Amino acid sequence: MEKKERKKITWKDFGPEKIILIAIAGIILLVTNFSEWKAGSGTEKTDTTEKTEDFNENESYIEDMENKLVHILEKVDGVGQVEVMITLKSSRESVLNKDASEESQTEEENSDGTKKYSQNDKREEETVLADASGESAPYVIKELAPEISGVIIACEGADNNTVAAAVTQAAQVLFGISSNHIKVLKMEVHK
Repeated sequence: MEKKERKKITWKDFGPEKIILIAIAGIILLVTNFSEWKAGSGTEKTDTTEKTEDFNENESYIEDMENKLVHILEKVDGVGQVEVMITLKSSRESVLNKDASEESQTEEENSDGTKKYSQNDKREEETVLADASGESAPYVIKELAPEISGVIIACEGADNNTVAAAVTQAAQVLFGISSNHIKVLKMEVHK
């Protein structure tokens, strides 16, 4: 059996032109990798900003709803001073126009059971809004308010069963939640 000798490749075998081309290719790869890394870190900042905006929007929504409930309950006879806490089950949700997609697959077989040909077709439609600058965004059909999961109401008149029942019913009507998600407590009066 013949034994093949391995030839060692040295830098001299490449020549200066090839070495320069390899160095340029390496620099290009480093630059593109760095720009992709930088672009990736920018989206993380955007995601963090969006989460902060969502959190602030939810907090603003809760505060607004609590203030409205306090304002209306303090006007009810026998309730007295009121404090309210509301918790959310979900945040605000945007309902987007559904994208239409169709997928079909066609296969034909010969009489002997072997495949003759196979064809896959895929069609997708996407609805977006675009402005004059070319920026596009998905088409929003409607916005759903955050879903409330529970309400705690502390009021001076909660020791009266009629007042407590009226406060519970008011919260049920306003927020569309069952009475087991509403708790009415007697507020301690500081004199």
